[in-house]
This record gives sequence, C-alpha cells and structure tokens, in this order.
Amino acid sequence: MKKLIVRSLLILLALVLCAVLFVYFYYFRTTIVDEPQLSSELKSTEMVVNGMTRTLDYYIPADLKAGRPLVFILHGSMSKGKDVRKMTGYGFDQLADSEGFIAVYPNGYENHWNDCRGSADYAANVENIDDIQFFTAMIDHFAEHHQIDRGRVYATGHSNGGHMAYRLAFEMPGQFAAIAPISANIPVAGNLDCEKSGQPVSVAIFNGTNDPVNPYNGGLVEIMGDKSRGEVISAADSAAYWRELASAPQDPVTKVFPEVDGDPNTKVILQSWQGEGDVEVRLYTLQGSGHVIPTGKVKFGRMLGGSAGDIEAADEIWAFFARHQNTATE
Repeated sequence: MKKLIVRSLLILLALVLCAVLFVYFYYFRTTIVDEPQLSSELKSTEMVVNGMTRTLDYYIPADLKAGRPLVFILHGSMSKGKDVRKMTGYGFDQLADSEGFIAVYPNGYENHWNDCRGSADYAANVENIDDIQFFTAMIDHFAEHHQIDRGRVYATGHSNGGHMAYRLAFEMPGQFAAIAPISANIPVAGNLDCEKSGQPVSVAIFNGTNDPVNPYNGGLVEIMGDKSRGEVISAADSAAYWRELASAPQDPVTKVFPEVDGDPNTKVILQSWQGEGDVEVRLYTLQGSGHVIPTGKVKFGRMLGGSAGDIEAADEIWAFFARHQNTATE
C-alpha cells in the first residue's frame, strides 16, 4: 500500500514538474541567438556624473574612422545594457561593423531610467536621477575620445528605455537627430514629468497591438501587478504628437511588410509622415504582437503577448536613423 502511495505521489510530482516546465517554456522563456562573429569586442567603462558613478557598455568596430554616428540602445525595466544587446539579436553590433558607427548600451540607475512617467515608483524616478546629464556626459565622452559626428547621434530603447528615448527627444532635441521608442507610448498629460521643448524630432515608434504592459490604444501601464507607472496615450496619438510638431500632412503613406516569420497571425504595418525639412515620423504597428522587440532572431515568451518576426528592429531603426542628421549641432 505504501509503495502504491509513493508511486502515485511520484507520478503526480512528475506531472506537476512537466506542467511547470511547459508553462515556463511556452509563456516565459525567451530564446536568444548566440553572439555572432564580430570585428571587435564589447567594452565597458564608467564615468562620474553629479558625484554618481554611472556605467555603460559599448561596441566600436575595428578600425572605425572619426566622424561616425553614435547610437544609444536602451534597456527596459529591471534590465541592463547587455540584456537589450542580446534581445536585439546583436543586430546593432553587426550593423556597426557593416555601416560604421558606435553602439552604446548604457545602464540605468538600479536597472531603470528616469523617464517621463512622474508617478513611477522605481528609484531612478523617486530619487530624480539626472539621466539627461548622463547622456550629455556620454556624448561628450565619445566626441572627445572617438571623434563622433555630433549631428548623427540617435537613441532607441525598449519599454522603460523607449520612454527614456522620448525624454531625450523632449529635452535634448538639439543633440539627437532621431529616436526610435519600442513598446512605449507617451504618458498622459497629468503624469508627464518632462519639459517639452516643442521642437520637432524624427521619431519611429514600434508598438504591439497585443502588448499586455504598454496598451497600444492607451491606458494603464502595468507590469507584474505594479500600476505605479500610470497611464499613457495611444500609439496613434503618440505618433500624432510628433507629426504635428513636424507640420506633416495628416494622411500617412502606408506599407504592409511581407510575411516572413511563419506566423500568419502577426504582421507589421508601417505608417509614415514626411514633415518640413528632414523631419519624419513613423508608426510601426506590430499587429498580433506584444511587449517585444521585433526580430526573427529572438523568440519572446508568450506572456509578453507574442513575438514580431516579420522585420528586424535593428535593420529598420538604423535605416531610419541613417536618413536623418541634426544640422543644429553643426
């Protein structure tokens, strides 16, 4: 009798373990490709900003000439620069090799950025960490030590990193030629803790319609039960804000990307608006996808709402950045 009970318990334990593993692999596990062969290696450094030690990782291709662009790639909440490097499938490092730019993966304060969401309860916001000064110091550092082109400085980021990219465009439009937020909408007016310059900036927004964290149509941002980040406006209204600043026509040029990832339930729709001068606004709607970086190199856990593999974020973002230069810095 005891043997039967023990056997039954072991079978039950095995079934529970199988169920746990299934849930993990199906809903939570993110599969990332191995690091590709590159011309150089990732380096790390630190700098003191307002008496605080800040850290960053960066990739400089071998034999990079002076006068090249600088691209910031920003991690999301509870993450680090090296994590978003992997989550983009190392795409920006590969492009840095082929196109000739410096890719920078800075680290937020206690794994967060002090973005525009005034109610957020993470330390970077509560302690009002001066991330604007951090980015100013980083740009100055790479200008002094690697002779970057200050007119071709760009920023992209996922989630909290996307929100930080908005802050850079709001408050440092003279130093950033273009930004590309991913999984991030602009906060509602009552929760916007940034100073809007009112200057147009070229912006490409990537948002999923099934995003369980940053709602595509606007509303409350929630991550693992934490609702402190407050509400955001919709993806369409976020794009409209920048479109209006650029004095672009209301009707977009629309493109549907071909199906390449083998998932017919997802597709990518691009709406673009050309404003005055060189300013351009884009909205990439990741239909059927979630709180993810669009790439076929990484499979995100389904708890994030579904992957988006019909485009490569790094390729799209760099092609967009390469079209724009900030003449105000010249």
